[in-house]
Amino acid sequence: MPPEGATPPVAIAGLTYAFGEGELRRPVLRDVSLQIRAGEIVLLTGPSGSGKTTLLTLIGALRAMQEGRCTVLGQELLGATEDQRVLLRRRIGFIFQQHNLLGFLTARQNVAMSLELDPRTTEAERLARAGALLEAVGLADRADALPSKLSGGQRQRVAVARALAGSPGLILADEPTAALDRVSGQEVVHLLRDLARSRGVPILLVTHDPRILDIADRIIEMEDGRILSGAPVD
Repeated sequence: MPPEGATPPVAIAGLTYAFGEGELRRPVLRDVSLQIRAGEIVLLTGPSGSGKTTLLTLIGALRAMQEGRCTVLGQELLGATEDQRVLLRRRIGFIFQQHNLLGFLTARQNVAMSLELDPRTTEAERLARAGALLEAVGLADRADALPSKLSGGQRQRVAVARALAGSPGLILADEPTAALDRVSGQEVVHLLRDLARSRGVPILLVTHDPRILDIADRIIEMEDGRILSGAPVD
């Protein structure tokens, strides 16, 4: 557990965001406040268009803030420069519905790519670490396979390994099970939970999938750009 009074990995207060300007301005998030603690798994649910993915992209520094406060891994994002946002993104692991693996690279090479931003590592070190992560997600025997030779669940496992490769301080996942069958979806989210908890990394996961609610410490419900509720899971 973090020390008493420590700043949580994610601390949001009064966040408001809109698309467009003038008469075309459309509010997407309205006065959102949220905190995510170290090692906590939080699911963000709600109907399509409720602002879940927009909130995720703001926390992930993929968009510039407009109003409110949002501190992620110690970086205040209101007024942050693009360079500051880029540095923060390197400390976050992203997993999306489409795994976005490069088809001409093997599973091992796809994972190793995320380590190339660290000039202190050699190619051999990156490939070795990628191999260890693929072993951790149960794909040691598929490390040299191209994505086209992997099942949907296996490709998403590679995406999980890639997200964890840089030892992130936060994992953001957007509908990671939407394209998977029930068994593969359960396997991926429980794997993600176990690996992240063993490292004390918080997860914010956007989902419509009721099959994975059991992995959460807390479920946040959104509607029309607002947080309606956020209760601990028994």
